[in-house]
Amino acid sequence: MKKIFYTILLLLTMSSLIMAQATGNRNYAKRAKGNVNYNNNTYNDYSEVPQNIEPNVTLGQGKLVTLEVQILSNQKADTYVAIFNLTQMGKTVDETNWLLTDRYNGFAQELQSVGIPKDAIYLDMISFVPLYEYEKEKKIFSKTHNEVPKGFEMQQNVHIKYNDMSMMPKIMSVAAKYEIFDLVKIDYAVDNQEAVYVEMREKAVAHLVQEIELYVDRLGVDLESGYRIVGENKQVSFPVDRYSSYNAYSNVSLGGTPEKGKVQDMYKPKTMYYDKVAYDNFDIVINPTVLEPAIQFMYTMKIQIAVKDPNQPTPQHVWLTPDGDLVPIKID
Repeated sequence: MKKIFYTILLLLTMSSLIMAQATGNRNYAKRAKGNVNYNNNTYNDYSEVPQNIEPNVTLGQGKLVTLEVQILSNQKADTYVAIFNLTQMGKTVDETNWLLTDRYNGFAQELQSVGIPKDAIYLDMISFVPLYEYEKEKKIFSKTHNEVPKGFEMQQNVHIKYNDMSMMPKIMSVAAKYEIFDLVKIDYAVDNQEAVYVEMREKAVAHLVQEIELYVDRLGVDLESGYRIVGENKQVSFPVDRYSSYNAYSNVSLGGTPEKGKVQDMYKPKTMYYDKVAYDNFDIVINPTVLEPAIQFMYTMKIQIAVKDPNQPTPQHVWLTPDGDLVPIKID
């Protein structure tokens, strides 16, 4: 009996470990309310997670049949642009400019040695402002503090274009040598964006044609004689907008709060992860498996078709002869 109990306990423990590995700390962070700061950024309607997973069917009113297809295409970037911020302070204008120029020149020169060509590096001037500090007036019984110039601060951004994501560790290593630690963002780009939408449009048309044939051949709905209205829409989501963050930790209390002394909280790192647009609402997903953060193109095509009412009599065309007779005319 003890062996059976231990076996069940082991299976339950292993099951919980497997579930943790399958779902990840993101779900643990969502469950542990109060102890975890979880922020899941949402940037468009496509990324909303439905509360009710059961599909809802809405029948349109009147004599219109509406068909819709939504397509998502995951595309690996062809080029990347990383933006680093350089901030330099100095006592004088010349000193500030010289120090920053020296850092940039060294950074740009060493980037070329790791495979970044000179024409793929661009320097963007951001700001050049004076710095002030408060100085107390040296007067008897005076409490006045005046702002006086202390120095200058210059900021510039370095834009670096590259074609292979494996270049980023090399770029970061060179940047660290010149005390450049602020990676502002990385932009992703697809060279032939038009071709992506052409592929999605063709798949949308093929999907809708297949649905119309299903209505006509299998369900007996007359969609061939009605007029049609077609509309389309497109949207794109870049990786820079798809990162979410959370703090994964759990506070354990062993007997309440301390009675004496101060509580010193430990530093709890924040986890960031790429949270792609979910596939829930899409009929077709091109390149569904995403290993590297991808540019996600979204396309929707909707068609409305007027359906003939079987109870409404077919209008007849007649010809009034000179003798006063009504002769039916068949018009195809």
